[in-house]
Amino acid sequence: MRNTGFALLMVLGALVVLTLLAGATATTVARLREAAIHQRAQLLGTIDAYSTQQTVLFMLATQRMTFGGLTVNNAMVLNAQDQAMQGKPGLPEFSFALVGNELRMDGALYRGVGQADFALQDDRGRLSPNWAVPGMMQGLMRELKVPLDDRGKLTDRLRDYQDSDDLPLLNGAEAPEYAARKLPPPPDRPLLTPYELLRVMSWGKYLAPWSDSAITRNLTAARNVSININTASLQVLEAVPGVTPEQARRVLAMRALAPLNSFPEAQALLPSIPPDSGLLSLYPGNSGTLEIWPGEGSAGWLIHYTLTPFENDGSPWRIDYALRLARPLQATVAVARARGAALLAGPLFPQPAGTDSTAPGARGN
Repeated sequence: MRNTGFALLMVLGALVVLTLLAGATATTVARLREAAIHQRAQLLGTIDAYSTQQTVLFMLATQRMTFGGLTVNNAMVLNAQDQAMQGKPGLPEFSFALVGNELRMDGALYRGVGQADFALQDDRGRLSPNWAVPGMMQGLMRELKVPLDDRGKLTDRLRDYQDSDDLPLLNGAEAPEYAARKLPPPPDRPLLTPYELLRVMSWGKYLAPWSDSAITRNLTAARNVSININTASLQVLEAVPGVTPEQARRVLAMRALAPLNSFPEAQALLPSIPPDSGLLSLYPGNSGTLEIWPGEGSAGWLIHYTLTPFENDGSPWRIDYALRLARPLQATVAVARARGAALLAGPLFPQPAGTDSTAPGARGN
């Protein structure tokens, strides 16, 4: 009887152990399955994001741009002035007038391929510390809340960082001053990225309140002087000499309804800016940034591109630099094109004659 009881206890103990092992195995399998699903989602998200990147870059190199941004099917609308110019010898059919299907280049968010989201930002909508006129740099320092007494110092130190000589300006700093603070010496060239402004002596202190995304949104190293008021941020608009905060907010409110489509329209909003000043533009430049997020909750990346249609090797664009975005895209951020909609509003190219547009592989709405 005693032996029978001991055997029963052994069997019960074995059953408990087997039950625990089964539970642990099931938990491990569930975790492995969840990890595999997550890894697969990440892989598919990366593929979607890379496909979006290549598609948008190809569109930038091949599709027309208007005052509203990048068209998706080369459509053209001719206004009265454009129509009057048509048919004249040597003048191709062309127009900057709004089409209505443009991808805006002011940081608006769009759904790309699959579950990837993207945003385009025109460099003309940013201020360039390399090339901006002095009045605009003063406006930037005003936006950064730099005291009047420090603005001359920041101006001279930026110039010393960029110029090719070793003689410091009155309030500037060259290699010895940088060495005294244990900082890398100035490279004596223009900034290569907007983030490099943080390395210019004394500038980092005033840029500290700006996040990385704010620096990217407002500054560029590209060679441009005029500001595209269809893509500039509030801070950049306010930095333009003669533009008041009220006027800047009015511009943003108006272009939220529709991009500004003519210089007279812009002049009515910004009457203090002479029309021949060269400070304002309505048309995107040939460089900018493309931000891409593989999916909600995933960190994305930013690339700075320059369109190069006349390069000797025939390359249509150049990637100047790429940065990992520190923050994921929040689910609460509005998407300009509804989630799940196609990247392209219509076929990228017209269908050849006799081709069935509904055939597999055709790109439709």
